[in-house]
Amino acid sequence: MLSNHLRRGFLFAFMAAFGLLWLAEAHAERRAAVVVGNGDYAFAPLTNPRNDAKLIANTLTELGFNVLLFYDVKKAATKDLKDAIAAHLVGADMAIFYYAGHALQFDRQNLLLPVDTATSSAKKIVADAMRLNDLIDIVKDDPVGVKLFILDACRSNPAAKDKGLGEGLAYTESGSGQVLIAFATSAGEVAYDGTGINSPYSSALANALQTPDLDVYDTFRTVRGDVRQATGGFQIPWITGSIETKFVFKHDGAAVSGAPAPVETSGGLTIDAVLWAFIKDSPNPDDFSRFANVFPQSRFAPEATEKSKVQLASLSERGAFVSGPLRSASIEDEILVVGESQAASAEFVFQQAGERAVSETFRVWPSVLPDTQKGMKALVTSCDLYAADPNDPQRSVPGVTNGLVNVRDALRACGFDLAADINNPRLQFQFGRVLEIARRYDWAEHYYELAGKQQYSAALINMGYMARVGMGREIDYGRAFDFYVRAAALGNLRARTDIGSAYIAGQGVPKLPEEGVLWYRLAASSGWANAITALGDAYRLGTGVKQDFVQAASLYAAAADTGQIDAMANLGQSYLAGEGVKKDVPRGLDLLQRATEMGNRYAPYFMAQLYLKGDRKLAADPRRALTLLELSANRGNEYAYVRLAWGHRDGVFTGGKPNLQRAYFNASLAARLRADQGEQAKAEIAEKINRATRAKIDTEVELFIKQNGP
Repeated sequence: MLSNHLRRGFLFAFMAAFGLLWLAEAHAERRAAVVVGNGDYAFAPLTNPRNDAKLIANTLTELGFNVLLFYDVKKAATKDLKDAIAAHLVGADMAIFYYAGHALQFDRQNLLLPVDTATSSAKKIVADAMRLNDLIDIVKDDPVGVKLFILDACRSNPAAKDKGLGEGLAYTESGSGQVLIAFATSAGEVAYDGTGINSPYSSALANALQTPDLDVYDTFRTVRGDVRQATGGFQIPWITGSIETKFVFKHDGAAVSGAPAPVETSGGLTIDAVLWAFIKDSPNPDDFSRFANVFPQSRFAPEATEKSKVQLASLSERGAFVSGPLRSASIEDEILVVGESQAASAEFVFQQAGERAVSETFRVWPSVLPDTQKGMKALVTSCDLYAADPNDPQRSVPGVTNGLVNVRDALRACGFDLAADINNPRLQFQFGRVLEIARRYDWAEHYYELAGKQQYSAALINMGYMARVGMGREIDYGRAFDFYVRAAALGNLRARTDIGSAYIAGQGVPKLPEEGVLWYRLAASSGWANAITALGDAYRLGTGVKQDFVQAASLYAAAADTGQIDAMANLGQSYLAGEGVKKDVPRGLDLLQRATEMGNRYAPYFMAQLYLKGDRKLAADPRRALTLLELSANRGNEYAYVRLAWGHRDGVFTGGKPNLQRAYFNASLAARLRADQGEQAKAEIAEKINRATRAKIDTEVELFIKQNGP
């Protein structure tokens, strides 16, 4: 039995799935989770862990997990938490421990900090902390099932100032048994707490968990890619450990629940059918009561009404709640407030990342909207706050980058808002966008088509993109080009740039670089930074125009001034090489450092080349070069693995002493990722090591790819 410490130390414990018979029938295996959100620290409070924990608990509950949700663990409750892990997770077919909050590393040990941790000295911090290895030891020898430890716990931490303590976490071996450890970011790095309701990692994790038919490795590869995109390459999640069991979190909805998937009717795909597919397993009774009120004629309305009653009765009988039913923090409750006595200066920052670093000044949104008759209050909906696209010229708020969209809450917000304004093309587009992020591509296209018929250019762009990359359909460059032409006719600058790229590459049209450059010029003349950068690339390479390094550097400078990160990296390289500008190494390094800090994958590679050789006023620094090359590779620059392979082969990073095993590992990765010269590097280095060592490293490479993807 849990002690009073546990009941008092946590706001509430939600034991999901009791009484929810339809969920128990959907999953034969036992699924259990312990979720912890620590934010109420005296020394450095965190905004998002409570919201992150609620989001993950909600998501896991909908996937059939029996969830214990704990807030603000204190020192006195750490033993009780360990007891809860032992009682709840041991014996489960899939057991998850999720932690959001402060954490540190000490002597290569990962420490999770209770909210009342004493921070006056390193000794006190270590004494108060929970050791991750101690928690893993509780379950690692369990012969049943898979154990997954998820640590969204690397937030910037002022307690790391003492000697021996380090920000970020150290990679921990999972030991025996089927145990995986998932880290929100790379070893020793700091993860974003996030400027919105949730951290980038928790948003990506919740979205991936809800994607049908992904196994554990698929899920975390998806999370890694989404977080990398969402943070502009700044934060790169990792997992360690190995499992043999193939466990799928969410099977195709119809196959698992027996409920019919949304179907086409004479009026097309219906909002209620799409929304029901996502909320039917919700732990929140409000979802069902709201659904029944908004869609009283829906064929799912009777079931929604019944489920709301069953859940309310079940939860009431258990008395599991201290402060109300489990639900995610609502953006509209947090910021869309009018007429209350909140400080008018309180602000919300829309989370964005990508090739354009838009100033935070442009992304700030007030928590109290002016009560203006025809102003923003009348225009902006909850759907806009959750799902507006930063690249949509017709959006009503700054918007949220794809990887940062909270799919679970955005689907509800957009579905209900669209039901209230069914012919609104902006809401149709945003509902489609959330469905696309949720990988429901056919449903997404349906709503894009509705918006596109009303001349909504962002919907046409997204349909073109889906056709160009083969998202939910075969690649069709001709179809993509047709959508871009329609969007370009509406003045969409992104579409005009995409048409230029199609002519440059010969995708869907004859390869005519000169024509492509004209489209770049047209979009660039209206200030579209991506088009300015693309035009700079054309001048640097002599594609469709006479090669002109001076003109290229001038265009890169113009785009970099707007925050275009690729242009910033290219301009930095131009200054290092004296290409089109007077050589200026300090200025080049400054530009590359800025681009690196903003997440660019190539900027650290360019800097590494300089640190390998040095310059007249800059000493060579092989160790710095190694760190930069690894960063570039982790961000997705496959060729950096080739440079790492050659560097380890020649002992460049270790004072002339070769490391052939690391060389072969990186060369194998480069070959596996089809990097230029990857196969050549692998073949050359393979001749220098024996067959058994090669086989062992090849296995390690395959595990790396399985765990983390490219």
